[in-house]
Amino acid sequence: MIPLAPLGAGDVLGGAFAALGRAWKQLLGVSLLVFGFLGLLGGVVLFTGYQGFEEAVLELEARSTPPGTDTVRSFLLGLGALWSGMSLLLLLGTSLVQAAAAAVLRGAVLGRTVPFGTVWRQAWSRVWAVAGGNLLVALATVVPVFGLLVLGWLALLGIAFSSSPDAPELPLLPPGWLAPVGLLGGLGLGLAGIWLWVRFSLAPAAVVFEGLGPVAALRRSARLVRGAWWRVFGIALLAGVIAAFATWLLQLPFQFLGAVPAAFPSDGPDGTDLAPVLTAVAVALAFSLVGTVVAQAVTAPFSPLVHALLYVDRRIRTEDLARSLAEAAARDPWPPYHGAPARRA
Repeated sequence: MIPLAPLGAGDVLGGAFAALGRAWKQLLGVSLLVFGFLGLLGGVVLFTGYQGFEEAVLELEARSTPPGTDTVRSFLLGLGALWSGMSLLLLLGTSLVQAAAAAVLRGAVLGRTVPFGTVWRQAWSRVWAVAGGNLLVALATVVPVFGLLVLGWLALLGIAFSSSPDAPELPLLPPGWLAPVGLLGGLGLGLAGIWLWVRFSLAPAAVVFEGLGPVAALRRSARLVRGAWWRVFGIALLAGVIAAFATWLLQLPFQFLGAVPAAFPSDGPDGTDLAPVLTAVAVALAFSLVGTVVAQAVTAPFSPLVHALLYVDRRIRTEDLARSLAEAAARDPWPPYHGAPARRA
């Protein structure tokens, strides 16, 4: 599937496409299970939330006064709890796809097809370690950036509310002077987060290939990326662009279908009835959800395959993994990936 030698960018990307073609059933099966479950759960949440949201919006439409502080606080807390739960489920599902991609690639590097049952068992046995590493990376990169940006936007919202005499008093909003601190601090930490993400991007492959725990896999990834940060970043960025473009193409028909109800509105006699508008929004969200599930199921394994191949490439370049792989191709049913020394790599 790939030359057992240091890999160029074309070898890495071509190897990822070759692995998709060789094991598309296994990878698509895992992705469909993961994102199908998440999509079903999201659909239930969307349907339940739509019913309550429609009633609340129609009630607000009939009222002449804005909602009180307690109502806004309850809405924000509920939305935050829902977002946190879905984010953790998405983290676990993404980690399972990453582990499955690495399990497929472990044999595909030597031209061997791994059965779906083996892929699933290996991925499930390592998913918690992969998820642990991903969670640590998210806590170090995404959470601080997101927190500062939210702080900045809430401070801007506080400035807007304070300038309106009819706006309700919202004690949860931070003071306006925190707006530049949050926004500029979030952007600065975002750059540092990208640097850390690249350093730790090979950790999921290290978990599956070497049986490491979350912290050990992060350290292993940092050692392998050392001296090749820009190369890993460039190839990973190119893979991300390819996956994002493919995702957009797959979602496009569903977005078009979801926009059809909005193109034919059916307002009430006075043109102010919000119920048809809410229905059009719900239909658009439903089609968007289906499109997201289909697109993610197809494209989600590509970037993890690229990162796993970058892991193999870094070990070929720094630990003479190619010689061990060449020997294993004719001798062992599984390549000896465990351990760092050259003869055992």
